[in-house]
Amino acid sequence: MAKKDKDSVLDDYEKLKNEMIFEKVNEIFHNNPKDYIARLEEIGFEYHEEEDYEELEEKNAKPENQNQRDLVAYFANKKKLSEEIFKIFLHEKDAEHPNYPLFRRYFKEANQNLKALLLYGLDHYPCRIDLLSDLTFFHEFENILSILITYYTRTCVEQGNIETFSELAKDFYYSTNPDGYEALHALRELFEPETDKRKIIDFLITEKEEAERKAPQPIEL
Repeated sequence: MAKKDKDSVLDDYEKLKNEMIFEKVNEIFHNNPKDYIARLEEIGFEYHEEEDYEELEEKNAKPENQNQRDLVAYFANKKKLSEEIFKIFLHEKDAEHPNYPLFRRYFKEANQNLKALLLYGLDHYPCRIDLLSDLTFFHEFENILSILITYYTRTCVEQGNIETFSELAKDFYYSTNPDGYEALHALRELFEPETDKRKIIDFLITEKEEAERKAPQPIEL
C-alpha cells in the first residue's frame, strides 16, 4: 500500500511538472515569438535544426548517363541550346526513373540556360502543358510573371481540345493568382460570347465566386 501511495505521489509530481513546463513553453511562444529558440534553451530545451534532406539530395546528385552529362554541360554554358539538347531534356524528363534531384537543383538555382530551354520548347511546341508546368515551377525561384502570362495566354488561345483547355485555364489561374493576376478575367476578354471557350471561362469564374462566397469569413475583433 505504501508503495502504491509513493507511486501515486510520483505520478502526480510528474503530471504537475509536465503541466508547468507546458504552460512555460506556451508563455514563451506567446511573449517571445521572434526569439523563442533562445528562451526555450534558457529553460533546458536543446534546439536542433532539421536537416533539409531534399537540399542534401540535390547537392549530392550526379549525372547518371550521357544525356544527363550533356544537359549539365549545357546548364554550365559548355554546350549551346539546340533541338538536340531540347530532345535530350524531354527524354530525361519523361524517363521511367528521372534524376529529379539533379534537375531540381537547376530549377532552384533559377539557371538561365534552363529557362531558355523551357522557352525554346514552348516556342516550338506551344501546347505542351508539361513545359508550362515546368515554367511555373521555375517561377517559384525567379519572378517571371509576365513571361508566364504570355505563354499561358498563347497556349490557351491555340489549344483546340475543349477539355484540355478547361484544365489549362485552371492551371493558368492557380499559377498566377498568388501574384495577384486574375487569369480567368483576362481570358474572358479574349473569347467572344457563346463560344465554347467563353462558356468554360464564364463557368469557372462563377464557380470561383461561389466558392469565395461559401468560404468562412475572418472574425472581426
